[in-house]
Amino acid sequence: MDKIKIPPLDRKWIKCPYCGAKTVIYDNTALCSGVHIKCTRGCKREFEIIIKDGKQVL
Repeated sequence: MDKIKIPPLDRKWIKCPYCGAKTVIYDNTALCSGVHIKCTRGCKREFEIIIKDGKQVL
């Protein structure tokens, strides 16, 4: 039986594009678009989370 290769997980922070505050943790297998969150630390502004190929797109 062939085993499925599990990619190594690399956890990263999504940063607010306006103030640079760390907001949400994601791993390198995540894909995301169309999710809007509010910065909870610095500027309190709303922005969209876009993750492609395991990296945050600003």
